[in-house]
Amino acid sequence: MRTINIIVVVFFTISISACKSSKNSSENAEKTETEIVDSIPSNPARPLVSMEIWTHEQAKLGPDTFRLVVSFISIGAGTDPESKAILEAYVYDYKLKNNKVVSYFMIPWGREGEVDCCFTLNELNASEQNNFIDGLKKVIQGKELIQINENMKSRFK
Repeated sequence: MRTINIIVVVFFTISISACKSSKNSSENAEKTETEIVDSIPSNPARPLVSMEIWTHEQAKLGPDTFRLVVSFISIGAGTDPESKAILEAYVYDYKLKNNKVVSYFMIPWGREGEVDCCFTLNELNASEQNNFIDGLKKVIQGKELIQINENMKSRFK
């Protein structure tokens, strides 16, 4: 009986300490997110990134074709999480360097996190569109789980 009491006390103590460390890590995560948000310059009139997440129903109502589609694919083990960050960083850097916000739509389509990032590139002229696409291709060169298609018909139509 004494052994059972000791086990219960030890289990209870471990449970309490796990809750405390969980609370501390969530507080640290909040601080980190706040620091990141504070470090990004904001100007409501000129946003840095314009991205919307669309459902399949919204995508059916959207354009028939997109100037650029960046597909994050999976071959049985999910998508590459670094690749989405690379795309977001590229769009952000493009805005900073060229003072033009490039909008895109994320449309999830797979069970393992597959998603299409669809760009109309209406904000850019033909030369700027080509420069944007060429720069993106260079940045993601060698990434096996990313496909880039130009002037692609929407897969949701």
